[in-house]
Amino acid sequence: MKKFIGGLLAATLLVSPFSQTAFAEEDPVEFADPYIYYAEDIDGHWAENDLNNMLQAKIIKGFKDEFGFLYVKPDDKITRAQFTSLIVRALELKTDKAGKAFSDTKTHWAKNDINTASALGIISGKTDTEFMPDMKITRAEIAAIIVRAFKSTVDFESGSNKSFTDLKSGHWAYNHVLMASKVGIIKGKTETKVYPDSDATRAEATAMLKRSLWLEGVELPDADAAMDLVINSEFDTVEAINNKDAETIFAVNETNRYGLAYEDAKLDAQIFELLFEHDQDVVVEIVSEPLTEVVDSSTRFIKVDVQDLVVDYYTIDPETGELYEVPETIDKSGEYYLIKRGGVWKVYTSDYLNNILYDEIDEEYLEEEFLDELE
Repeated sequence: MKKFIGGLLAATLLVSPFSQTAFAEEDPVEFADPYIYYAEDIDGHWAENDLNNMLQAKIIKGFKDEFGFLYVKPDDKITRAQFTSLIVRALELKTDKAGKAFSDTKTHWAKNDINTASALGIISGKTDTEFMPDMKITRAEIAAIIVRAFKSTVDFESGSNKSFTDLKSGHWAYNHVLMASKVGIIKGKTETKVYPDSDATRAEATAMLKRSLWLEGVELPDADAAMDLVINSEFDTVEAINNKDAETIFAVNETNRYGLAYEDAKLDAQIFELLFEHDQDVVVEIVSEPLTEVVDSSTRFIKVDVQDLVVDYYTIDPETGELYEVPETIDKSGEYYLIKRGGVWKVYTSDYLNNILYDEIDEEYLEEEFLDELE
């Protein structure tokens, strides 16, 4: 079973010898919680990567149980209101216009998103007066909504035609399904069938939305700026740590990170702030020359490959004031993912976070060495 440890750096600091005196009972701290981006029911699912990525980017949301554990419920059917909210959130849609006055959405939790999508011509009602927000949405309906929502940013003519035996020319969404399938947004459930009228699952809807977002091809980002953002945020954080400047550590995080990356870095920042307050020092050094390359990008997303980003964390012996001889070495190399939110590019996840923070770890170690410190 995978366990999310909430920050390798934070865990390392909490169990290191120098930190044992840093957390007095009179220092109540509400720690950041990267665990809110971990849903155990995603593990091993065919859409695991898509679901995790969209969860970490704060586009999809899960359901918390009475104990606070998060579940995405990937195989549950998704409703018309839920998918409408996904589209509005993913594209950051806004409008001052009034949408269709549906009689069944006036008090619905998604009424604002439904109004926005309706006013922009992305969704339509099941009848002239009803949207039927809690009705399950079909795969064909999702294809139609996606084509309308992405028509100005995705080239739906760039792919090759697909042929499905269960998609007849008289189907109301015939053209929409063909357009979406042509570019790989909707795929057949078999080699010959697309099942247009089947209710879509949350996993299917998320996967289709993620594919659409990565196909957007207008106003592409500046590659150099994206690479600089990833590296500069790391170097700026290191400099602030060495200057014992907790305020700047938090500020760099606020400016440059989002979603999972933000929550994880905030936890580290909180740990450093406590250490600095108790005169505990950490010396950090990036011991390599990082190499970066943009390997994929779209209107709202960027993937940056980062190599040779190796960081040493030296702790200070509280008794002697000297550096421990052996540093904690962390290799943060891998792919970094950026999202554009509110016109600003930010890192929201990385291979480092996925491969390290979600790895299997010893539960007894956590319980005895890490969780007890947080309590």
